Amino acid sequence: MSLKDITCLYVEDEIFLREEIARFLKRRVGRLITAENGQEGLEKFEKFPVDLVITDLKMPVMDGLEMTREIREKNDRVPVIITTALSDVELMQSSIEVGIERYLLKPIDVSALTAALESVSKKLAKLTLEQTLRHISVEESKSLERKIESEVARIIKMSSGKGPQKVTAFLRANLVEIVITGSRTTLELTLLKSDGNKRIADYVRETYYQQIQVEIESIISDIIGYKAIWMSQNCNSQKDVDMFKLILEI
Repeated sequence: MSLKDITCLYVEDEIFLREEIARFLKRRVGRLITAENGQEGLEKFEKFPVDLVITDLKMPVMDGLEMTREIREKNDRVPVIITTALSDVELMQSSIEVGIERYLLKPIDVSALTAALESVSKKLAKLTLEQTLRHISVEESKSLERKIESEVARIIKMSSGKGPQKVTAFLRANLVEIVITGSRTTLELTLLKSDGNKRIADYVRETYYQQIQVEIESIISDIIGYKAIWMSQNCNSQKDVDMFKLILEI
């Protein structure tokens, strides 16, 4: 999720500051909703699908802390950024219990606000990925695994000249595990005839996977829709079984 996909609720009672920061936010987020106190902010949070809340701490009618408590009863995951004066230390400490993403001291430094927005964007993207993968059906998961198995087998056959006997893929949350069985070439099998060459055979296979690593990352990214990053590999030439893991990131 990029900043342009985010709907941000900005709550601030000081009109000039609200207008200044609102102009800054409008150029960066997808949609900006403003409110002048916590009560209005809560009403708009309930009315609109908000991804991020930025709120002042001290406000009339309802302060930012009380508004955040009310929001947390409805949504315990939406990031909340508090803007506050240094003199509000006691209120800042009491706000820890409601789960605050970050504090920004007034006067607000735009570079600090930009860093906070980028951090939240990455966090929201990760949550989106986790929620998407957690809620796919068993059938959808199996379908993705079969596609990965087919494409990985194709890549191995085209690049080594020998297709594996079996490729098994496992999709667990944002982790992809792939097990390759029976993929050793004639050269590797010849090396394995001597016990002293087992480590050499493993090294040959490890080097081979390094050469096709980017291609495997790319095909898995295309199939699942999220960036796949190579994590580890384990090659056992004696058993002719290899396993590698990739993690899905934003």
